[in-house]
Amino acid sequence: MFFSIVIPTYNREKIVLNALRSITAQTFSDFEIILVDDGSTDATEEVIKTLNDPKIRYYKTENFGVAHARNYGIKKASGSYVTFLDSDDLLENFHFQTAFNFISENNSPEIIHLNFKWGYENRSNAKENKLPAKLPDNLFMSCSLHVNCLFIRADIAKANLFNESKELMFAEDWDYFMKLSVRYKILLKNKCSAYLIDHEDRNMRNFEKERWILKKNALIKSLGEDKIIGKEYKNQIKKVEAHMDSLIAVNLAFRKQRKEGFYFFARAIFNSPSEIFTRRTGAILKHLLTV
Repeated sequence: MFFSIVIPTYNREKIVLNALRSITAQTFSDFEIILVDDGSTDATEEVIKTLNDPKIRYYKTENFGVAHARNYGIKKASGSYVTFLDSDDLLENFHFQTAFNFISENNSPEIIHLNFKWGYENRSNAKENKLPAKLPDNLFMSCSLHVNCLFIRADIAKANLFNESKELMFAEDWDYFMKLSVRYKILLKNKCSAYLIDHEDRNMRNFEKERWILKKNALIKSLGEDKIIGKEYKNQIKKVEAHMDSLIAVNLAFRKQRKEGFYFFARAIFNSPSEIFTRRTGAILKHLLTV
């Protein structure tokens, strides 16, 4: 078995089949699907079982969160490389073949990462992601990697699990990539073979200020406690904090909560003056300064 693809899902009865079919349509066939149902309360299980595909290994757990589901899947994986797909996203049918070729060309590297596009389901506004120019440095400023494009050698995946803190939820990917990037070489290939679907229920679009502050603090704590980042990249943690503060600021500004928006924007600039040159700063100022 070459690839083990881990799919965490929760209450996705209406769309999970789209993700699965994008996998079963792959031109490269040496893979297994490990689908971890994170305690769904809808008909997700019944929908999945309608496929009756021997490649699919289905597991249902309690609702512990996406990081736990991914870790559960990693531990069950039997492939040479572990990869992931969020159950609301899609893969192009050449995704696995592209990864296999790149891995073969580079003598079975530790980790590779392809590229992705994102937009509406009908792809009318599809945009291409820009991969980081320098690792690990660029990752401390923002995360332009995604687990859907990650292929990690199985022994490394099993030794480097996601942080399962509930407070870190939906920032655990960024935490994971930063920790991997200071330990291993991640080879990048600018070939878009995954598609992230932007929809109203996407978890990162749901904004609650207090939860985001908890998320930011959990991320800073996780990085500070890391044996390598906390020691060798301590100054970079300020950039991570600045990025999180600017995300909070833009959400507050969009909701015309100007006083708090200015506060978090000022914090971001104080911790990392380069934040002022980001595209997000323009959006923050636009919403803060217009009626």
